[in-house]
Amino acid sequence: MGVSVDKVINGVCITVTGELCDEIEIEEFFNILDQQITTEAQVTFLDASTLEAAIIEKLADIQSARKLEISVVKSYLYSYMYKLGIRCKYNPMRNMSSGIISKKLQSAEVKLGREEVLYFLENINKKYGYDYTEYQVDSIMRRIKISMLRANTDDFTGFQNLVLENDSYFEQLFLDFSINTTEFFRNPEVFQVVKNKVLLHLNFYSHIRIWCIGCSTGKEPYSLAILLEEAGLLHRVQIYATDINPYVIEEAKNGMYSMDDIEEGIQNYRKAGGENSFTSYFELKGNYIKIKQGLKKNILFFQHSILGNGIINEFHLILCRNVLIYFNNSLQKKVLRYLSDSLDKNGFLVLGKSGGILQNGGYNYFTKYDEINKIYKKKELV
Repeated sequence: MGVSVDKVINGVCITVTGELCDEIEIEEFFNILDQQITTEAQVTFLDASTLEAAIIEKLADIQSARKLEISVVKSYLYSYMYKLGIRCKYNPMRNMSSGIISKKLQSAEVKLGREEVLYFLENINKKYGYDYTEYQVDSIMRRIKISMLRANTDDFTGFQNLVLENDSYFEQLFLDFSINTTEFFRNPEVFQVVKNKVLLHLNFYSHIRIWCIGCSTGKEPYSLAILLEEAGLLHRVQIYATDINPYVIEEAKNGMYSMDDIEEGIQNYRKAGGENSFTSYFELKGNYIKIKQGLKKNILFFQHSILGNGIINEFHLILCRNVLIYFNNSLQKKVLRYLSDSLDKNGFLVLGKSGGILQNGGYNYFTKYDEINKIYKKKELV
């Protein structure tokens, strides 16, 4: 990380290069900000796609007290700060699109062939180490078209070259491939069954291990932590929360969310059988909310791919909701076997509403527990 300070008329410009992730670096940055109390300051983040909670809070506090202009280069950081009510400007790099899609491209029909798309995905795997070759091709093609529009091009050959030669274009494609739809207590009836039935089985264990796959920005594992806290079990639980996207993992670690998430969270929490006030689990911070520290201590967030990183533990409960639907049938079968191997002999698996196991050999490894809510038990293998 590097921080440079340039004086301008009536103020200073502070430029941050690299990622702010070390305590010493963060303290240095804070000291520079605190020295500018009597001047107008402009801060530009050149490389960061995420920021730690302490930095977000510092910037929010300064903006509430005095003028602070913030500029970011990475679109993901801009979107994140915007959601939290942090005022900032988006200034993309010159070699990236401005984000304004021409009318010609909006109406253009981009045609892609399956074979050329698969060849492109193989090259992405070779260059960047992300394997999308067994994802649902139709879904991948739709997202490639979206990314091409962002790059203001309908030339697939040229787009491939951009992605394979420029990390910034791959980063945007990677984000377009990532699905991060989530909410607190999503499908509350599932959490209700987990609370009223599944936890009765898990209560017999002295130490409970739970895995949330595709945890996105953390709302699912935090919902579980709230549920376990109310059941008096959280102190005996270790929750592993993983996602292939490192940016959402950093968001999840921060545990900071838009105030717009409150009402939906309250409704879902009540339907899930919540016993307290949903807002009692958060600190209210003006334009955003922050999950209380006590709910974080038993959750381990880290980047992980279920396609190639291997078994990480033997779990009593695995939630893999709305993940399988993005894989083709062959890959779904592999993943279901992998999930079975990752479960304790009496373990439970929770899939998404559209993630049934009937067509994918799942009944070789699992038995029905609550078919309506897609909850299964590991099958005893003879």
